[in-house]
Amino acid sequence: MKVTKQNIGTHSRDTRSLIIATLAAFVLSACAESTRPEATGKGRVRGINAVTTSPELIFLNEERSQGTVNYRAVLGFAEWDDLSYNFNFDVLPEGANESQRIATQPIDVIADTDHTIVLAGSLANPTLLTWEAEEREWSGTETVFEVDFFHVSPLLGEVDIYYAPEGTVPVLGNEIATMNNGDRIPYREFTEGVYELLITAPDDPSTILFQSSALSVPPAERITIGIFDTNPSIVAPVDVNIIFDGSAVQNLSDINSPAEIRLTHASFGVENINGYFDDDFSTVVFSDVAFGESSPYSGLSEPETPFDVALVSAPATTVTETDVLLLKNTRRSLLFWGLPGAHFLRPLIHDARPVEFFAATRITNVSTNLEFMDIYIVEPGTVLDDNVLPNFGGAIPGISTEFFNPGLGMLEFILTMPGGKTPIATPVVLDLASGDVVDMIIVDTADPAVVELRIFESIP
Repeated sequence: MKVTKQNIGTHSRDTRSLIIATLAAFVLSACAESTRPEATGKGRVRGINAVTTSPELIFLNEERSQGTVNYRAVLGFAEWDDLSYNFNFDVLPEGANESQRIATQPIDVIADTDHTIVLAGSLANPTLLTWEAEEREWSGTETVFEVDFFHVSPLLGEVDIYYAPEGTVPVLGNEIATMNNGDRIPYREFTEGVYELLITAPDDPSTILFQSSALSVPPAERITIGIFDTNPSIVAPVDVNIIFDGSAVQNLSDINSPAEIRLTHASFGVENINGYFDDDFSTVVFSDVAFGESSPYSGLSEPETPFDVALVSAPATTVTETDVLLLKNTRRSLLFWGLPGAHFLRPLIHDARPVEFFAATRITNVSTNLEFMDIYIVEPGTVLDDNVLPNFGGAIPGISTEFFNPGLGMLEFILTMPGGKTPIATPVVLDLASGDVVDMIIVDTADPAVVELRIFESIP
């Protein structure tokens, strides 16, 4: 009995201690809860990727992914309680299992306020630009819209910005502002109408560096115009995007830099060819293009342009024709391919740009001898057995992989018959580095059972 009483007493003391500890923890928790900030409203935050060589980045609030944002693109506005957060830009490098942090920006979200974070510079040496703007409540009866501007083009440097009704001649003193890399012009009101954006040399309105096509913005709308570095995927000397409130973006073309197109001869055994616009056989646009060659680029300005191809030996006889639609601010190749009596023109848009951490490759099949083929991308020396599957199976004539990331380092590109393991073309070995862009085509050879994989454009 004595032992039993002692056990009961000990248990009672333990219970009292537990109750006291629980009450203390509750009191401390209540104190901590009373000092924690409480949200009083919501603000909005968006992230913009302005790194010219950037792949798609992950935009995060703390460690919560909000999605991906590509170059010149935007993610948000998204609403957040008016508390403090760290917003992050991450990248997932080639072959990595975990993302890599590029930059972090603390934001104290303010209620009824729009916050913008722009990642600029390079991924190795990033810079962050931030600004705030009070949210605008529209009634729907307004006849005005608002525009703000930001400049993140170190290549462009200092410029004057004009934004005025279409046809307005820029006059010194009428510029919106003089801007340099890293500058922003806050929102300004403009009466609804059709406007042009002009970028000129500083204090020299006669030196126009960029002139947009006509812009029509509906009233009761906010837009942001961003000025970025140019890149090989466009023809304009300046890269300009309109960023809308709902995350949509629109790239602006320069009316003084027409879209460009060229002719590539990819039909084996066919003599040299000429190319003509508008059924005008008296004016050769693309002259004497041999098999495997590409002509220089020529500008396009009409919405739709008839295009004819003729043999050099019969310049007035069309062997194939098409209507070329205008795609502003782009470069394209027209691949002439096929067999006599059944020639085609395969358009390819050159929309790749060098990006960090990745390479880009495109393979377009313009061979006619074989109905299908498989494409393998492997490490050099890999034996193609039943355990090795093609990266692209059953490639038909005229099909393109479009640009994709094949990996980095030494890679061997092998073509076989469907399900086969014996090469039907001399393999191509490439040592791919970050930023490389390689465009390849598959063409016929003198042997109907053999094709050729050849590079017709690469960057750098």
